[in-house]
Amino acid sequence: MITRKEKREEEKNKKYFFEFMKIQNHFYKDLNKKLKQVKDPRHQSYITYSPDVILMMVIIKNASNIETMREMTEEFNLDICIENLSKSLGIERLDEIPHYDTVNDFLSRLKPEELENIRTYMIKELINKKCFYDYRIDGKYWGIVIDGTGLFTFRKKHCEHCLKREYKNEETGEVKTIYMHHVLEAKLVVGDMVFSIASEFIENESEDVEKQDCERNAFYRMEKKLKNTFKRLPICIIADSLYACENVFQLCDKNKWKFLIRFKEGSIKSVMREFQSLKVLENSHSYEGISWVNDISYNQRTVHVLEFVEELEKDKRTFTYITNIKVGKKNAKRLINAGRSRWKIENEGFNNQKNIRYYIQHANSHDYNAMKNHYLLTQITDILVQLFENGSKIMKMTKKKAKKKASDLLRAFQTLTLTEEDLIKLEKPTQVRFT
Repeated sequence: MITRKEKREEEKNKKYFFEFMKIQNHFYKDLNKKLKQVKDPRHQSYITYSPDVILMMVIIKNASNIETMREMTEEFNLDICIENLSKSLGIERLDEIPHYDTVNDFLSRLKPEELENIRTYMIKELINKKCFYDYRIDGKYWGIVIDGTGLFTFRKKHCEHCLKREYKNEETGEVKTIYMHHVLEAKLVVGDMVFSIASEFIENESEDVEKQDCERNAFYRMEKKLKNTFKRLPICIIADSLYACENVFQLCDKNKWKFLIRFKEGSIKSVMREFQSLKVLENSHSYEGISWVNDISYNQRTVHVLEFVEELEKDKRTFTYITNIKVGKKNAKRLINAGRSRWKIENEGFNNQKNIRYYIQHANSHDYNAMKNHYLLTQITDILVQLFENGSKIMKMTKKKAKKKASDLLRAFQTLTLTEEDLIKLEKPTQVRFT
């Protein structure tokens, strides 16, 4: 039986950073090249660090659960970190790591489209590898969850793109104004993993706009990006009841997308009334607690509605969805599960990134463009981390919590140098299995 001391020694020598790089190389052999090839906006005569050094440094910061840029500079100011960063990028010589001011200066100038292109490359590589085909809806459609969240809140106006909200104290009559930055996310759902596939910042064009930007308008902009980027990808939009409207249905029709949208009382009253009356009559259209009615007429199209009632110990919860996927016994349960996967963007997505790791509500820079790029780098990091924690054999064996896994990764980056043997192994094919 292994002693506690032996267990400590074994844990101390585990090469978590090497395992992280192995997963990266397995899925994204060209990632380092892509990072280096981003269009550098800086004056070339003043450049000390290439884009791949700066961007990979922030990716490792995020994966290691380091909250601030200052802390990153302090934690990485070690010879072993400098050596590991240079070896992981294939750089012959790296004397120092960039200071956080240098990083933020670069990110304040970099066009966010450059990082969006890298994320697109990563998502397309995942799809092309076919390892997640079993998670498609109805055996064909990739489930993409849409939802918005708040990122930053300020008591004073941060920039001309801030959203603004006023709160009135009913007792004193005092009005307080809060300034905010929000984002709309589209995440690809595969099992328990959710990968960012598109981000649309909810922002005002200028401070004197008559009507503020909103989540649904951001979706209309995002829809164009999704279609242009993934022209032939069979998509099923999964969203909350905000999206149960004619404009969204029309866009899905035009793009030949499917939709699976939470359907609440008051969303589309005529469709809800017909569903409620027909589901009682058509007893054959029920299966394992799920009821459905197909072919309900609405605005020169037909839609289908399905409902699942979850019996709890003292209560029950009802989940109703409107969709353009025809429902039957073979797919009713899978559609309900797909619809309920919308919560993954809240739990595995926003909650994880806000409260467990990444700290996306912490503004790593005061510059708005840099803030956007930090957020996009977090989404890129999160793809790598999820693949690492769910695909690496060494990580699947551990029962540690997310923060401990991140601290183990940081310790390995700080203490265990990548060897020439490790670099040779990184080039060899490896097998990755997901449960």
